[in-house]
Amino acid sequence: MRKFLIKIIIYKVLLLLFLLCCLIGSSYIVRKRNFKNSQTESNTLIIKENEKFDLLLLGISHARNFSRYGNHEKIEKILQKKIINIGQGSGFCSINEQFFYLDYFYSEGNRTDEVCIVLTPPMLSSETLPIASNTFENEIFDPIFLYNYLLFESENKNERITNYLQSKFSKSWLDLKPDLTQGKFDSLVNIDVAKVKEGFKLAYGETLNFEQFEKSCLQVEKIIQLAQNNNSKVTLFIPPALFGKWQEHNETITFLQKIEKKYNCRWIDFSESISFPNYYYDHHHLNTNGVVYFTEYYLKQLITQ
Repeated sequence: MRKFLIKIIIYKVLLLLFLLCCLIGSSYIVRKRNFKNSQTESNTLIIKENEKFDLLLLGISHARNFSRYGNHEKIEKILQKKIINIGQGSGFCSINEQFFYLDYFYSEGNRTDEVCIVLTPPMLSSETLPIASNTFENEIFDPIFLYNYLLFESENKNERITNYLQSKFSKSWLDLKPDLTQGKFDSLVNIDVAKVKEGFKLAYGETLNFEQFEKSCLQVEKIIQLAQNNNSKVTLFIPPALFGKWQEHNETITFLQKIEKKYNCRWIDFSESISFPNYYYDHHHLNTNGVVYFTEYYLKQLITQ
């Protein structure tokens, strides 16, 4: 019996080591393809060690769009700054996991002069983002990254970690290559009120979840505290939308006024700054021309002050 148990233990240890080698190996294969911030949705593929940046962007898709489609290099040129963008779109990430990514960025010895939070109001009230299980499917397997997340307070952690590990064995992960798309030029002709209402219903359901909103606001404060503790200035802005204001706009403004006093953070409401349909590829995402226009005439003034 004793020999049998020893064999079982040895088998399990060897199996674990084999799986660990596969996880590390698959991540090595993908990582050596040298992704740029504009060429991937991943953060661990672009976060290195001991780098210095002028500006870090975070948020959901409205933040990531400043880097997608080759936009990253364009805004770096306009702002004349070295930028890293850890925003996560596609419904992958809540404000809580954005805090985790920022903490990971600092823990790797990286620095940034400024952290800019692209504060899309639905990011604060969403009930689905905090429990998204696919958050890390684009991330490399990193034992330190995993260990830190095991100690991190979050919702739906087990399913998120399971998906993280399983994804490293998928064909889509092994085939992942830099996205060389240069520009997103789809554009609207006018505002479609019916589609806007449909989008609101998809984002909110029947009612706004103000309990989740308050919880997310506390998580934004944790991000501000983390950034300031690492000597990074913090600025925030509400991004533009063709329809202007999201349903929780007023509550978001009240929150921004509060943290301005509490943390001495600058913020600006850009929600109604761009009303030209040709600068959007849907009712609240700027296309490449819109990103360039917004950066030149609005973001540049916010960041350089």
